[in-house]
Amino acid sequence: MKPTDAERAYTQIKKQIVTTAMSPGSVISEAQLIDELNLGRTPIREAIKRLQAENLVTVTPRRGMFVADITVTDLTQIFEVRVVIESLAAQLATKRITPDQLAKLRQLAQEYQLASLEDKNELIQLDEAFHSLIGQAAQNKFLEKDLKHYYNLSLRIWYLAINFAQSEDIDVVAHIEILEAIEAGNANRAGLRMEKHIKEFHQTIKQYL
Repeated sequence: MKPTDAERAYTQIKKQIVTTAMSPGSVISEAQLIDELNLGRTPIREAIKRLQAENLVTVTPRRGMFVADITVTDLTQIFEVRVVIESLAAQLATKRITPDQLAKLRQLAQEYQLASLEDKNELIQLDEAFHSLIGQAAQNKFLEKDLKHYYNLSLRIWYLAINFAQSEDIDVVAHIEILEAIEAGNANRAGLRMEKHIKEFHQTIKQYL
């Protein structure tokens, strides 16, 4: 189905916020978005309401609309949630993943391991696809929705830190080891390795904010 104007506005504005093209704390100009996206005021406002519900936009009476800021407290709380839900998703995926999903997960893990450590944008895209696929493989729509939400919040933080991160900060074996645990049908090991991956990623990002 063709996306509605509101969905198009939501997708495009969200991408700008997550990739920090619209920086944290910056003012959101409705008129500028209307001109830039070539969409009407109503779909823009619907998109903003949706992004506000996702904690990516803040609306203050008599002051205006702003891209949600990021604090160290936010960082800690986001990762406290991610450790739990990502680990659970890996455990469920071990039991429920389809052969096609497993083949795709293997491909993503191998591509991540072979990717250039200097091309951090590619690493981000591969990591996002890997985690998203595990969320799908868990076959729990509520968990998948939460996983995507908190991943996007942490992804925005990753984009902020990307210019400071060093090659040695990238855990190139995490995806392969999570994959191997899932392939072996070891849900406990898959969950623990995912937990380790998320915690180490949190520590890496924290030092650059």
